[in-house]
Amino acid sequence: MALGFTVLACCPSAAVFGIVAGIASYARIHRSNGTLRGSRLAITCAVASFVIGIASWGIGDRFQSAGRASMNSEVRVAMDQFLTGTVDPSAWWTGVDPKALHEFQQSVRDRFGPLKTGSVTQTEIALSMKSTAQFRILLESPTVQIVASVLVDLVTDSGTFLPSIRIRSIEISVPNNPTAPSDAKPLVFPPKDNSAMPDILPKE
Repeated sequence: MALGFTVLACCPSAAVFGIVAGIASYARIHRSNGTLRGSRLAITCAVASFVIGIASWGIGDRFQSAGRASMNSEVRVAMDQFLTGTVDPSAWWTGVDPKALHEFQQSVRDRFGPLKTGSVTQTEIALSMKSTAQFRILLESPTVQIVASVLVDLVTDSGTFLPSIRIRSIEISVPNNPTAPSDAKPLVFPPKDNSAMPDILPKE
């Protein structure tokens, strides 16, 4: 068992079991007074599981950090293009109407004026067959600061094997401003369908 878990020690949980099994095996062999053999193998398995587990954890953490930094950078580039009017729907977006996207882009500029991308923070990630991530982005101008929530699909880049982003939706929160109307709603793209079923269905 110790040897088997050592072979699988690239997985941190298997490394823990490898260490425990190696130490337990060594203790059992030591208590047998020479009846059982393999104490060196047991110690080797425990030590190897520890070393491999630490190494794989460090590599995995570095890979995860690189992936997060890459996604943050891509989201920043995509938002910069969106804010400057040079957005390419085929490069950064998925499942959107290019004409509707440009209209939304223009409505954001008309409402808030020129904006630039500030901080980009990943707030949520869901890994599955179709992985998604959500980002909180501070958009800045000389006169206003607003927060955008961006939902993206994650697509693995075949060249770097790092996740690449495709924006699915943007929601821009209206800043708290005493002069703004109290019923001001966030700007959302694509627009959500809030239509509800009527209370009384029409008669045939």
